[in-house]
Amino acid sequence: MNQELETLCQVQKIDTKIMENEKKRAAGPQRIEEMQNELSRTREKITKEKEIIDELEKERRKKEIELEGERAQVKKVEAKLHEVKTNKEYQAILKEIEAARTANDKTEEDIILLMERIEELKKDNQASQKELAKREQEIGKEVGELEKDIKAAGTVIEKLRTERQRLLVDVGGELKERYAVLIEKRSGLAVVNVKNGTCLGCFMNIPPQLFIEVMKNSRIITCPSCNRIFYYQEEE
Repeated sequence: MNQELETLCQVQKIDTKIMENEKKRAAGPQRIEEMQNELSRTREKITKEKEIIDELEKERRKKEIELEGERAQVKKVEAKLHEVKTNKEYQAILKEIEAARTANDKTEEDIILLMERIEELKKDNQASQKELAKREQEIGKEVGELEKDIKAAGTVIEKLRTERQRLLVDVGGELKERYAVLIEKRSGLAVVNVKNGTCLGCFMNIPPQLFIEVMKNSRIITCPSCNRIFYYQEEE
């Protein structure tokens, strides 16, 4: 195989590995951010639940104070029964007592409903806190693993780039520049195999005579459609 072509094939393999590791290194922080956002949302949910519970507790205490006042009012009205002189006054006081007791019952019912709702929300809040603690532990471990992967990918990339530079020393300046342009414009794929007369970069057919020349691997040949550099390798 032509020496420069063989070198570019090796460089292409290295560049492919570099891209793979760069994706891995970039995906790590993104995943970490997603998990941190997940925890933030859960913490916000727990905070809002606590705020709702506090508001309901305030409402319950307010209702209890109202109930105490209503009960005192009932006793006060009941005391008037001993002072009435006519049946009309007696009936009026009975109605007032009945109305006060009805109000008492309604307030008591409101308090019970509030207590039930508060208890339900407290259970949900406790469950949310347990789930948060669990996820914090899980995410902490995953973040640790991701940070190791990010560091490892960086180390691999550094070694690959060093090897890449070493190989490119043996490639002429014009060809090296052409390769760099192709890498940038062709999504990181500058050197491609040809299978059954088809470019495996753009998947366009090439002329039979050109395919024959490509199979020799004796010189630099580019695709008439995408300008990628050809090499030929039989399937294993």
